[in-house]
Amino acid sequence: MAILTVLHDGPTRYSTLHHTVSQISPFTVHARTLTDTLNHLCAEGLVKHHHDTDSADYRLTTGGEELVDLLAQIRRWSRQHRTSGTAQPPTQ
Repeated sequence: MAILTVLHDGPTRYSTLHHTVSQISPFTVHARTLTDTLNHLCAEGLVKHHHDTDSADYRLTTGGEELVDLLAQIRRWSRQHRTSGTAQPPTQ
C-alpha cells in the first residue's frame, strides 16, 4: 500500500521510493523486500518499470491508479461510517 501511495504522486526513482516508503512505514523496509514487492506489482500490472537511456523510475499503470483511487474511496467510506455510527452489523 505504501508503494502505491508514493507512486500515486508520480514517477519515482528506486532510491527515492525506498527512502520515502521507509519513512512512512512503521517497519524497516529492506531493499530486497522492496525489489520483490515492486516485481510482484509489475507482474500484476499495477506498476511499470520505466527506463530510458538516462534514467529509470517506477510509475503506476492505469490499473494501479484506479486501485489507489478505489482504496481511497474505501478509506473515506470507512472513516465516515466508523465515526457516524451508521454502519450496520452484518445480518445472519
